[in-house]
Amino acid sequence: MKNGLYVYGVIKTSVPQEFGEIGIGDKSSKVITIGFKNLAAVVSGGPFMVYDSLAKEKTIRDLVTHQFVVEKVMEGFTIIPLKFGTMVETEDEVIKLMDKGYFILKDALCKMEGKIELDVVVSWKLPKILAGIYAYNRQVQKKQKEIASKGDKATPEERIALGMLIEQALITKKAKDRLLILQALKKMAVDICPHDLTGDEMIFNTAFLIKASDKEIFYKAIDKLDQKFEDALNFRLVGPLPSYSFSTILFNRINKHEVEKAKETLGLNGEITDKAVNHAYRQLAQVYHPDKNAGQGQLKFDLINSAYKILKDFTRRGFFDVDIYHWEVGR
Repeated sequence: MKNGLYVYGVIKTSVPQEFGEIGIGDKSSKVITIGFKNLAAVVSGGPFMVYDSLAKEKTIRDLVTHQFVVEKVMEGFTIIPLKFGTMVETEDEVIKLMDKGYFILKDALCKMEGKIELDVVVSWKLPKILAGIYAYNRQVQKKQKEIASKGDKATPEERIALGMLIEQALITKKAKDRLLILQALKKMAVDICPHDLTGDEMIFNTAFLIKASDKEIFYKAIDKLDQKFEDALNFRLVGPLPSYSFSTILFNRINKHEVEKAKETLGLNGEITDKAVNHAYRQLAQVYHPDKNAGQGQLKFDLINSAYKILKDFTRRGFFDVDIYHWEVGR
């Protein structure tokens, strides 16, 4: 198996750094920096791996190590983390990564300097919530009394109606509680990023980007909310974290072999331009489009479409591309 470099993130420094033998691998590898101008990539060496094809246990183990390294570096530097699983083959590729994305990386580091991410997860203690609805919701109380007065003669439709009233009351309360929590915390945040809710009992799952100097104030606000809701809600605070939700580096590259194969499919030689790709695609699409071939030639047309997308991507960004990802619900 060939060796490569695992890239954890980018920091601002002109001085080479070492963070110890804490990197990904069966035997912990040394985590160091590779510099470019006043930026440096945090890397460690090891066997080159494609994470999409690895066993789940290995992936989870390396994810934990990835997070540990990033948070260790965070103790002394602002770090913009790379997407988990980013590996390159050579040091030269690391340099190209920072060269190609130098200005957006520098800008992202400037924006994130002195800031941390805190993730707030809030869940209901459902028995308490339901007890409150039964005790204070007049519509639910009225329907309960109607059903109780009929005893065994109460119809399934009436019981379903009660269930629907309770469900609507839960939806309304969830929205109200979520808004109260958000209003209490967002005034301290530079930015917020809502995450997906997992499970019926989770009512709030949001990342907050805050100034590191405001951390204790934020903690006190969480404590105040916890007291306000007494024992009906369970608050969980995760962090401080690097800016995973607000600024994660995506390093994309196009396989040279795929580009050559796409050129061959579209019949192109030499320099690839946007105009040449469009022209070749239109010419071939007219010949092989299934509508013009009574449904025949679908496979060939799919190959042409795939080659077109690869080459259009290549004309926009070349073999390397660096972008900053902002996590959003549904993405």
